[in-house]
Amino acid sequence: MNIERLGTSAIVQSETMCYTFKVSENPRELNERRVDQESLDWVNKDYHVGKWKIHPYGDNNNLPKEIQRVIQHNSDAPGELKRKTNLLWGKGPHLYKEEIKDNELVRTWLEDKEVKAWLSKWDYEEYLRRCSVDYQHLEGFFTKFYLNKGYTRASRQASIAKLEHSQLDRTRKVSRRSNTSSKATHALVTDFSFETMSDLLDLSIYALFDFNNPFQHKTAIHYSNMYSFCQDYYTVPDIYGALEWIRRSNASPLILKALSKNGINPSYHIESPQAFWDLKERALKENCTERGITYNAAMLVDYENQLLSSVSKVLSSEENTGKFWHTKKAFEVDGTNLIEHGWTIKKIEQNVLDYIKAQELISNHSSKKISSSIGLHSAIGGGGAETKVNSGGEQHYALQNYLLTQNDIPESIVMKPMNMALKINFPDKNIKMGFYHISPKKLQDVTPSERSENKIT
Repeated sequence: MNIERLGTSAIVQSETMCYTFKVSENPRELNERRVDQESLDWVNKDYHVGKWKIHPYGDNNNLPKEIQRVIQHNSDAPGELKRKTNLLWGKGPHLYKEEIKDNELVRTWLEDKEVKAWLSKWDYEEYLRRCSVDYQHLEGFFTKFYLNKGYTRASRQASIAKLEHSQLDRTRKVSRRSNTSSKATHALVTDFSFETMSDLLDLSIYALFDFNNPFQHKTAIHYSNMYSFCQDYYTVPDIYGALEWIRRSNASPLILKALSKNGINPSYHIESPQAFWDLKERALKENCTERGITYNAAMLVDYENQLLSSVSKVLSSEENTGKFWHTKKAFEVDGTNLIEHGWTIKKIEQNVLDYIKAQELISNHSSKKISSSIGLHSAIGGGGAETKVNSGGEQHYALQNYLLTQNDIPESIVMKPMNMALKINFPDKNIKMGFYHISPKKLQDVTPSERSENKIT
């Protein structure tokens, strides 16, 4: 028997049959059976570590990791999100002043030696790149503000020494357990998987940055984000609503690969719940502890291989006619939701051509939903309607419209910590930082020699 793995999915092939196997998402993590409105209510789902109350980001405090896992397995979303980052970045960050000229707000780009000297002391471009990537994925990011050392001495003035990006999956807003207010006061940085004891012991706690009192703490954290309707602590990104479409899109390549590989058609598609494997992993770890040996992740893989082999024997052999595969279903009550944990075995009808067309239809429709949730026109997102290549004119106007309407607010959010630091360190300069963009010419003003197809050598 041959088992070919693709992440948590696999293609299982024996001499007589083939089937596809998929581990469904943990029902605690954006499970499709949940009611969307209730799965967005994280306010009262507090976690406690020592004297701190963690305000969770997602049903199980792991929305950033869940979105990363779903997106990175997709063929469309990573590229489109990177294009949005590139469109925001333009020609990179530069200093400017805003002026009113002829009743229009105009940016006057400039160089300032004093500000540049401060920026040269730390990698501000890498900081802004990381913030831009976080913003395009989750529409928010965390920044650490560091004060200059020795500022308490009378001869040295306090200032912001540098800004540092703090990873979204490792940073959460918190407040003291004794605090009766629901308002977050600090940020906690650690590995929230809590797989090792050091994750619980080596917690880094920082006060939230206060622009009106910037020198109160040597290091503070600021959360810059696009406000989400009726959310208290974090942003729910637009792509959240398309996660199920992304999952459906991710499943199609696996099924089509099984169909095309060696001309073998899969007879069944099997899904098992993540909760099943969580319990089995816990049991294996407990068994290793009792036997005094070290648990290894390969043990769970070996168990999975044995289980898939037994499933294959039940489904394929003529001698097993009349036999069936049986697992118990478990139910979890979560508020008003009843979540079911159980295996499903679906027979794939062998009308191969129709089945392939159905998978292509699902994949194409998923791509449209993904592009819509990301907010990037197909002409500049990488694909046209019904796989047709977009014309140069359509791409031109799509880019022009995007730069005119969809970059201002993201830029103001990504640049907010930087512009606060500039205001604090250089209060009299009235200088800001923004991303420099070259506005595309009107199409009728572009000569044939200036068109991109004629510049490619």
